[in-house]
Amino acid sequence: MSDGGVHRVAMRVSPRLADRNPALVKISPRWAATVDVRRQGLRWQLDLRDNLQAVLYYAGRYEPAVRRFLLHELRHGDVVLDAGANIGVHAFTAGKRLKELGGGRVIAFEPAADMVAKLGAGAARNDVPLEVVPAALGERPELATLRTDSRYDEADAGVRSLYGDGDVVQEVSVVRLDDWAREHELDRLDVVKLDIEGSESAALTGATRTLKRLQPRALLVEDKRSDSSARLHAVLDECGYLPTGEVLDRNAVFRPELTG
Repeated sequence: MSDGGVHRVAMRVSPRLADRNPALVKISPRWAATVDVRRQGLRWQLDLRDNLQAVLYYAGRYEPAVRRFLLHELRHGDVVLDAGANIGVHAFTAGKRLKELGGGRVIAFEPAADMVAKLGAGAARNDVPLEVVPAALGERPELATLRTDSRYDEADAGVRSLYGDGDVVQEVSVVRLDDWAREHELDRLDVVKLDIEGSESAALTGATRTLKRLQPRALLVEDKRSDSSARLHAVLDECGYLPTGEVLDRNAVFRPELTG
């Protein structure tokens, strides 16, 4: 399916657009929630009540431009960090690609307990190397409340956030990447993907020492919120990163200034 086709599928399954979407497709919670399928060369157990998982099921892909970027960008031995890994769409793509290249490391930060369980099960099911950190990235270490988004169904796990206005999902641990990297003696970082529903600026603020020290060659950061975009760009500029002008499925690509 083309990128445009994937977008059309995403529009069709979004309850937020129901008023102007008479062709809305939404799976009833009373229906079988989980299906076993093969998509993108990987085996999945997908809950079709969730937007992200429904798009992957119906379209066969999710955020195809990001996937293409990872497949072309990754090199043997790379260390990839995926913050907001959710069910592992991009973490598993990276892990599978690095395995094909002969080795590498994928670190997935994900605070929600049900998604952490899915990541572990999916990695085992697909024999993909993955290190799961059950925490959110932020500006300071703390406990925070993960909530649903009232515009979506409770089962839509991909839109949960620390700024949500819906029901409480759980209390989660927030860590600074700088602290985690020091404690775990992280000595290499090549590619970072950051998609955490509005917490991107806070996470980058807590990662400035790590970015300056390890200088990953590519950052993919969701940049769709006008109220936080200026701060996000300011933090990255302080770390020596400039936007390349590429925007992949709403994820802006940044690279170190000295390497262009």
